[in-house]
Amino acid sequence: MNKLILFIILMAHSLLAQDSLTIEVGTFNIKWFPCKDDGELMKKYDINLRYPPTGQATDLDSLFAFLKEIDIELLAFQEVVDVALLKSNAKRFLGEQFDVIYSNSGGSQKVGFLYDSSVLEVIGESESYDEVLLKADSRLRPAFRAYFKSKPNGFDFHAVVVHLKASPRGWDQRKQQLELLETILAEIPAQHGDSDIILLGDMNNVTEAGEGEFTPMMERLGFYWASRELAGKPTNYWKPDWKVNRIQASAIDHIFVSADARVEYIANKTSVFGPCAAAAESYEGDKIPDFYQRISDHCPVFATFRVDKDND
Repeated sequence: MNKLILFIILMAHSLLAQDSLTIEVGTFNIKWFPCKDDGELMKKYDINLRYPPTGQATDLDSLFAFLKEIDIELLAFQEVVDVALLKSNAKRFLGEQFDVIYSNSGGSQKVGFLYDSSVLEVIGESESYDEVLLKADSRLRPAFRAYFKSKPNGFDFHAVVVHLKASPRGWDQRKQQLELLETILAEIPAQHGDSDIILLGDMNNVTEAGEGEFTPMMERLGFYWASRELAGKPTNYWKPDWKVNRIQASAIDHIFVSADARVEYIANKTSVFGPCAAAAESYEGDKIPDFYQRISDHCPVFATFRVDKDND
């Protein structure tokens, strides 16, 4: 019996040690946070859509209980309207060590990072790539970069978050954004001295080409498409017909890893959380998950990296 107890203790210590040697880095479009589908709340943020939604706002308790459960270290976020509210609630629900950095450029929807400062520190100045807006008064979103280092002396890397132009009709603009993004990613190593890059975000690859919108660029850059390991699981749900209470699966939230960062990347550990994990093609009526109703139409996607050493 004593040997069995000792074995269990040693196994528990081994698992804890493994957890401390890895971090999860993810992306999450938190649908118009905190407005979500509340058109009246949008107006309070000076967001005046032609056809404002008539649903409910983000359920803060549900969102942060979910984020606490998945135990994040670094989350690239999109569609956050009130960054201060995100930060204050992260500290309240997840812990005082959580912090936020973001770009203030573009329209109402902001992109940035929510991170655990007890695990990661930001090195140097973050950078907003406003050329991805395509024009100065655009309501599009910039690309945003920050340089993170795992504490105390582990893996350091550039994280870049994007939220590209939506809809099949937006392909011409999205194509321009991808061309600009390719230049940005190609120049980061020379400009900032590290080739470890993780690209995350909502790629909105919704034309018939699908992933063919971005795969040629990633192949030229030598980036690994980590979220391909989801093996057909969706990352979001959308309504093909707003008159019908039915949502359809799609996969537009992605993670890409540069060749150098792939040394720290742990293969076959990329995962999607929330209702997308069940891989249902669609939901209808009262079968539509509470997550979709309360939190977002997207699900967070995470990849895992070793942080105990750095190959630089």
